Amino acid sequence: DKKDGGLYAIMVFTDRTGNIDGISWDGESLSGITPGDFVFVTGNVAEYSGRLQIVVHAMNRVDDREVDAADFLPRYGGDIGKIMDEIRVYAARVKGPHLQMLLGSFFEDKEFVDMFSLAPAAVTVHHAYLGGLAVHTLGVLKILDMMSSTYEFLNADLLFAGGILHDIGKIYEYTYKKSISLSDRGRLLGHITIGSEMVSERASRFKGFPEDLKSRVIHMVLSHHGVLEWGSPKEPLFPEALMLHYADDIDSRMEMIKQVYVKHRGQNRQWSDYHPFLERELYLGDDPQSS
Repeated sequence: DKKDGGLYAIMVFTDRTGNIDGISWDGESLSGITPGDFVFVTGNVAEYSGRLQIVVHAMNRVDDREVDAADFLPRYGGDIGKIMDEIRVYAARVKGPHLQMLLGSFFEDKEFVDMFSLAPAAVTVHHAYLGGLAVHTLGVLKILDMMSSTYEFLNADLLFAGGILHDIGKIYEYTYKKSISLSDRGRLLGHITIGSEMVSERASRFKGFPEDLKSRVIHMVLSHHGVLEWGSPKEPLFPEALMLHYADDIDSRMEMIKQVYVKHRGQNRQWSDYHPFLERELYLGDDPQSS
């Protein structure tokens, strides 16, 4: 409430280019507008606490049928087809016949491929855009590739299969029609449980699929967050599972850090805002590439 008893509203406006804060000093005029609505806004852009915001003069709801929802969701800026092709190259490097069949059952399934190539990897934390799941998966695979050449005792088949499959449950964890948010299934189960069920179901289609191999792949899905506090039902219990956790963590954190630098670009600041997931401020300083 304002000091005079009136209502004001603080909001966030989003389209595929990003987010901007907004404030309306006449909150009562916004009745009938709910979070997730498409709106037409008029107002002034001003700086507040070092960030731009829209001071809203008027805001009207726009019928969903009059807009293309894809224009309001962040999306990978490159060619997602090339990302998927690179993932398939890693899948082709898996030589074991049973893991080949398992990966093929997913990547020869058009519905799965369409969902996998479109899904985000998160709501806000990392790769939180359409296509983010595929981009993150490829990043994890590239790290695992380097690790497999460094530590030659690692089973490359397990590494690449686990890297490809570790986050597949995210195709059902999120919805992204008007905004990126958790689905009911995602809230109830989470992508780790969903993904382990998907792997178990697909592996069970093949007669004679080795139970130990099936258990190892499922374990990699279940343990890839690394520790119980981060949502893993199991901690990694063999080398390939542990390496997958580290690769997943590295790629996620590097994406978070990259977004911090993108967010603060051009602000002439030495330190970033506090990052709640990284639990620190990051030193921005001068661009080292310009030195």
